[in-house]
Amino acid sequence: MKVKTTISIEADLLEQVKVAAKDFRNRSEVFEKALREYLPKLNQKPQKQKLTREEEINLVNRYADENREEILENLEYQIDL
Repeated sequence: MKVKTTISIEADLLEQVKVAAKDFRNRSEVFEKALREYLPKLNQKPQKQKLTREEEINLVNRYADENREEILENLEYQIDL
C-alpha cells in the first residue's frame, strides 16, 4: 500500500534524485529503492571490534596528544595541594 507524504530535503539531494529518476518511472521509486537498500544497513547494530595492542597504544597516545595541556594542568593542580 502506498501512502503520500511530504518531506524536506536539501536542494542538491533533490537534484540528484531528479537525475537518477530518469532511469525510474518517477522520483518516488528512487526514494523507495534508496530507503530499501539503506535502512537495513542503518538498523544493523555495529559489531564491536577488538583492537590490536598497537591500535590500543595509538588510541591512548592520540588521546594524550589531544589532551596534553589539560592533563598537565590537572597534574600541576594536584601537586600544589
